Amino acid sequence: MKIATLGNAAVVHTQRWVENFRARGHEVALWSLEPGPRALGARPLPAPPLPGLLRYPMAAPMLRREVKAFAPDLVDAHYVPNYGLLGALIGVRPLSVTAWGSDLLLLGRRGGLQRARARYVLHHADLVLADAENLANVARALGPSAKVACIPWGVELERYRAGGAREPGLILSTRRMEPIYDLPTLIEGVARALEKRSGLRLALAGDGPSRPEIERLAAGRLPAGRYQFLGQLDAAGIAAWLARAEIYVSASLSDSTSLSLLEAMACGAIPVVSDLEGNREWVKDGEGSRLFPPGDAAALTRALEQALDDEAWRRSARSHNRAVVEQRADHARNMAEIEARFQALASRAR
Repeated sequence: MKIATLGNAAVVHTQRWVENFRARGHEVALWSLEPGPRALGARPLPAPPLPGLLRYPMAAPMLRREVKAFAPDLVDAHYVPNYGLLGALIGVRPLSVTAWGSDLLLLGRRGGLQRARARYVLHHADLVLADAENLANVARALGPSAKVACIPWGVELERYRAGGAREPGLILSTRRMEPIYDLPTLIEGVARALEKRSGLRLALAGDGPSRPEIERLAAGRLPAGRYQFLGQLDAAGIAAWLARAEIYVSASLSDSTSLSLLEAMACGAIPVVSDLEGNREWVKDGEGSRLFPPGDAAALTRALEQALDDEAWRRSARSHNRAVVEQRADHARNMAEIEARFQALASRAR
């Protein structure tokens, strides 16, 4: 197939998605307003310094010309309000739109214009992909439910696995540094735990617009030598750190299926994560994970202590989590299902 993918080239999930379909033998062209790694070969779109509500639609005329010249079998758009909207505006079919989580899950906090835009996009799509049931249910409420498929992207089971010695007391975060992931609550919760347990250490992988603020907060709240910023890691780097870590922690305020959570489960890092519907589709408190209310640093500290106090429970949790991922989140199997849906759309269009 020839696939025209529309998405943020700077985000690692977009990069992995494109590389996956290229590895499967498809010709994939990527268009993005945001620059990405040169090796990805993203085709740039104009990005004037305007609000996103205007910036993305203004790229539609150029994108329409280039996509029609590429003559794809399928347009594959990621994130409903921006690239999903672009896919709907250019009018090239069939169109698959992939929701990423906050693009639909946070609509209730936004105005009617954002909800109307989401409805417009979903009604113009031929397929809507969601990676969790909570996200799929929102998509079904906004658009034709028959178009919606719930398929987790999954993780590469050979890459993400336990291996070697685990570092006692190592707590790892792999979320992007932006407000939705609430790194301030994470740092405060870990800081309180460190007041009682001097052997703990926090490592923060990832990057993002909030990084300077988070670095200042960590420097003021955590003891020197008990934390480090790892920067943006590739997949191999994330897998290696997760295999070393005793605890994986996420204080996210909203999630569908978190790939970071699945990666941690596959590698044996015990999840201590916020109590969200998307997380509960994969783990429960006391069964594979410890959960805490979003935004509650004191509860995060208690959850960390519960996980760290019980070595026998951690061994059981690791085994349980690996089995869940192998059964439901095998990247190769799940992406093959998405590929089959793409091929069916392309065949009907031809």
